[in-house]
Amino acid sequence: MTNTDILLEDLEDVLDDASSIPLSKKSAVDVEKIKTIIEDIRLNTPQETKQAKAIVDSRNTILEEAKREAAEIIKKAEAEARDLVARDEITKRAQSEAADIIAKANEQGKQMVEEAQNQASDILGNATTQANEVYTSAKNKSREMLNAVNNYADDTLLAIDDALYKALTDVRRIRDGISDVQNKNR
Repeated sequence: MTNTDILLEDLEDVLDDASSIPLSKKSAVDVEKIKTIIEDIRLNTPQETKQAKAIVDSRNTILEEAKREAAEIIKKAEAEARDLVARDEITKRAQSEAADIIAKANEQGKQMVEEAQNQASDILGNATTQANEVYTSAKNKSREMLNAVNNYADDTLLAIDDALYKALTDVRRIRDGISDVQNKNR
């Protein structure tokens, strides 16, 4: 599980732990906590990119190792060919075997390099796809959370406005009632 996945779970926990507002279907959330988690997600996204770069570097290492192994195989084949040629009685056979060994070594080396390149390309492709999916998911979650926080703030302000209006109306009604009683008592 990546750090980004953990942070997204933390964000869901904050939303799950939100306390409900009485007489409303809305919930109160810790906005600072959500902002902190979103910032951590932003800071963590480059980590996913670093992992993809490490995979690319690993691919290059695999290719270099395959080339070295191929060179060693060719070098050994050439050494064996020279040894066979040195023997007078089997010179022709040695030359033929040396050519076969060199051809096989070249073919093996090419196959190893090709396999390493294919494997590295697959790893890089998968890592890139994963990094893009994580980034897109985090971006979508951030957008959703920001919309939810904005909606909550709007709803809270409307509720406060309604409550203030009702309170002022009640105060005016009580004041008018007191004035009426005072006027009657005079």
